[in-house]
Amino acid sequence: MSQIVIPAPRTADPLEGPVLRWGILGPGKIATTFVNSLTRFTRQQVTAVASRSLDKARDFAKPLAGCAAFGSYEELVQHPAVDIVYVSTPHTSHHEHVMLSLTAGKHVLVEKPFSVNAGQAREMARLATERNLFLMEAMWPRFLPAFDSVRQIFEEGIIGEITTVVADLGEYFPYDPAHRLYAPELGGGALLDLGVYLVGLSSFFVGAPTRIAARGQLTATGVDAQISIILENGRGAQSTLFTTLSARTPTAAYVAGTKGTLRLDTPFYEPPRITVTSLDRSQQDSREFEARTPVEGLCFEAAEAAYRIGNGFTESPQLPLHESVEVMEVLDAIRSQVMPPS
Repeated sequence: MSQIVIPAPRTADPLEGPVLRWGILGPGKIATTFVNSLTRFTRQQVTAVASRSLDKARDFAKPLAGCAAFGSYEELVQHPAVDIVYVSTPHTSHHEHVMLSLTAGKHVLVEKPFSVNAGQAREMARLATERNLFLMEAMWPRFLPAFDSVRQIFEEGIIGEITTVVADLGEYFPYDPAHRLYAPELGGGALLDLGVYLVGLSSFFVGAPTRIAARGQLTATGVDAQISIILENGRGAQSTLFTTLSARTPTAAYVAGTKGTLRLDTPFYEPPRITVTSLDRSQQDSREFEARTPVEGLCFEAAEAAYRIGNGFTESPQLPLHESVEVMEVLDAIRSQVMPPS
């Protein structure tokens, strides 16, 4: 076989993306990180922010020159100086606020998870298509330079046909019924917040599963504390996934194929190094990547949206709408096996 060489990333420079005027809907922690990433690493403009609290919106807007502050989301989506809305409200509000923004004629980048169930996801995708507007889930690892090298490894068949994906993602959050991750009314639980990264990784490599098996444990508030998942596609390829709120796990990923294996070092969603090894272990190649915090990484998803909108796309081929909907269908099926009947 030819020598294994991991392809270099082809990711465009976020600074070169067409400039859009962004409205921030929900000025919380992730929105702060997102805006810091935009202001430091892109030429994108933040022109408006909205919160249910006008004071909170004004505080958020203060360091952003020319940024309008609104005390209602309805005012922001009607603002003529907004091209695209970044929806960063709690999971349970994503559907409402995406639909609000699309109805007002705005493009949308919505934080992960795309919604809280597949029915909502399908409605969001349908409206974006009907209105000829761009809509994308802000699954930031999918747009990092490291993942473009992973994409090329997959598309070029360097490790062959995928047979197995193994990945984990666990973080420790002390039990607190008031914390959003333990609050059912805010879409709490390990699966929607952490497990979505795992299911998204599986989706990329093996597609939508035809068989799903899941076991988990619930917290006293009724959200999932941890879940073990097996997904199998029509060819028999399997993904073995584990997520938890109760412990810090290695957060690594391994992908096996008919020609070799791919290892994504910890944390797999922003890997500092990826390694490909031939099936007989006679060949190996590694490529290292710049370590990226969310502030250094979220700029790539914003740039992807800007490039696609600038070129007339209504979705990203790197994370198409049908895939975000399929991931929500899988999450629904997993929860149906873990959560007690309502």
